[in-house]
Amino acid sequence: MNGAVNRQFLVRQPTPYGGFGFAKLGLDSGRVEQLRAAPLYDLTDLDAAYELVRIARADLEAFATSGGELLDSDEIVLLLRTLSAVLRRLGVSFSLPFHDFKSFRSYWKQEGMTGSHEARRAYVASLVGPILAQLDTHHPHLVPDRPKSQRITDVTRRRLRERLPTNWWGTLDEVEFLKRLYDLDNLPSGDPKHASATQDIGHHCIADPYDWDAGWFWTDPRLALADGDEYLLRFLAEMLHPAVRTDAKEVEQLQALINGILMHDGYELAETDSISGAPVFTPRPIGASVPGTMKNLFFASNGPKPDFVLGDAINNDVLVVKNGEFCLQYDRPLPTSGLTWGGLIDWWRTQVPFPKGTADEAVGKSLYRRLWASLHHDPKQPEAITPERLLFRTYCWHYPINETGAIYPALLPQVYLHLDPRTRSERGGKDSVLGRERMDFLLLLPGAERIVLEVDGKQHYAEGNVASPRLYSKMVAEDRALRLKGYQVYRFGGHELGQATAPTMLRDFFAAMVEPQGR
Repeated sequence: MNGAVNRQFLVRQPTPYGGFGFAKLGLDSGRVEQLRAAPLYDLTDLDAAYELVRIARADLEAFATSGGELLDSDEIVLLLRTLSAVLRRLGVSFSLPFHDFKSFRSYWKQEGMTGSHEARRAYVASLVGPILAQLDTHHPHLVPDRPKSQRITDVTRRRLRERLPTNWWGTLDEVEFLKRLYDLDNLPSGDPKHASATQDIGHHCIADPYDWDAGWFWTDPRLALADGDEYLLRFLAEMLHPAVRTDAKEVEQLQALINGILMHDGYELAETDSISGAPVFTPRPIGASVPGTMKNLFFASNGPKPDFVLGDAINNDVLVVKNGEFCLQYDRPLPTSGLTWGGLIDWWRTQVPFPKGTADEAVGKSLYRRLWASLHHDPKQPEAITPERLLFRTYCWHYPINETGAIYPALLPQVYLHLDPRTRSERGGKDSVLGRERMDFLLLLPGAERIVLEVDGKQHYAEGNVASPRLYSKMVAEDRALRLKGYQVYRFGGHELGQATAPTMLRDFFAAMVEPQGR
């Protein structure tokens, strides 16, 4: 294990034994102290973090098993403190229940690992694994086994190379443009004279603009434009961003050019947002999302239907004039990243008078209780876990409403799809002419992708205990109408959610739906 350690922070220190000069590996403490205070000029923080993690793992494992660790007590303290500082700069969470070899031994004794080298080795691995996984998220395209979508063919890529403008960076320069998409300061340099991709690209593209071929970026493995679809689509969308191109006519023509090439592989760049009136585009599969932008979001209804009026018909401003206390109204523009738990927590802070400094955990619990109150329940058994409650609880268990789950899509219950000013009783018990009024659950994903989850009790397909073709036909017709508008609809049967296997089934479904989005 120790022989595989990258020793850029290790130096040979002569240690005389009986007149003979032996060399003992030790830490370059001065260099590590500099790194603890700030990034080094010749090494990226990301590369330094990988190296420090490997050294820490090798020495902790050696100390915990066969012995032969390379560092002494002071050096391991410095190493762990520096690792913590570097990871903090990278935004990687890191916490250890010990700070040196001695306290490490005390910890493994306390945790019952005294008699097992294998248990201690596995424990060290369990510390390192999550750190490396978080470091890999800085440049996921560099992770060897990461799944990559490959819908875009070589033919399409060649057409893009031949027809896109040579000044792909627009009003910026190459480094400024690429920094909007990549952490260049923590991407490696292909030139040994430079520490990072920032310095490397800056030298060969800006300081010496004719040093590299004009199409270098298509095949540079650090940018991954030839490796899967994700980074290529992001690159193309960024070419149209208002911060990159300010000429509206040029943006319109470039979008038409790119979409005309991508359409053969089922992708498009669609307008999903705006900045100061200029469009912002997001890549998406053709026909996989809802056109237009979100304007009104009323959800978590837990009482009488609110009365709506148009406060400004021209701007489509909807006002609640009665029963507004029984539903929530999200009144912020929807970002291109969709609506996440983190975004909803920030909004909820403005709706409830929380004491200053209230932690996200407490705000999230408050929001959870309010959303839970809107879910269907049996008045005779108010604490019973109904199918709707099971679905919501399972989602929140795996993607919690707190800092841990902040990047994941918010699961919104009881969302108004249509705003019919009349109640059902006012309509004589008839359905609204607009169709389905509320969705059981809605997720707003990046790129205007909207997913509807419906939980079906027998009232959806039966009248009393008799199957009803009328109700079934009504339900599937409403689903068709939603799909034609770009919504994705998934249905769960109440019977299905009553089985012992339901939590596992839901977990697998949510993982397949949410996690491939890169959140």
